[in-house]
Amino acid sequence: MPTLSTTEAAETLARGVEKVKPSDLPEIYSELFPEEAPVSPPVASEIVEHIRSGLEAEEIVDLWNVVFPQDRNVWYNEETNSIHFNEEVAGYVD
Repeated sequence: MPTLSTTEAAETLARGVEKVKPSDLPEIYSELFPEEAPVSPPVASEIVEHIRSGLEAEEIVDLWNVVFPQDRNVWYNEETNSIHFNEEVAGYVD
């Protein structure tokens, strides 16, 4: 059960964005700025700068699923101010 502080999670996202294919940048940009259409192709360094300048926990969770689509069960724990991911979900009945 990986758990990261919001600061660590934002840095992990920033490093992840630095490694994505350029074709994935428009989707990441759209997740961060849903009301704005990019005028030109988004630039990874500008997105990374925005991520490092501070995101709300909910923004981190939403963006996490775009940058790391293989991760599941991403959620924010308000009590510990941490991001959790890839946890087993127990107690659900089909």
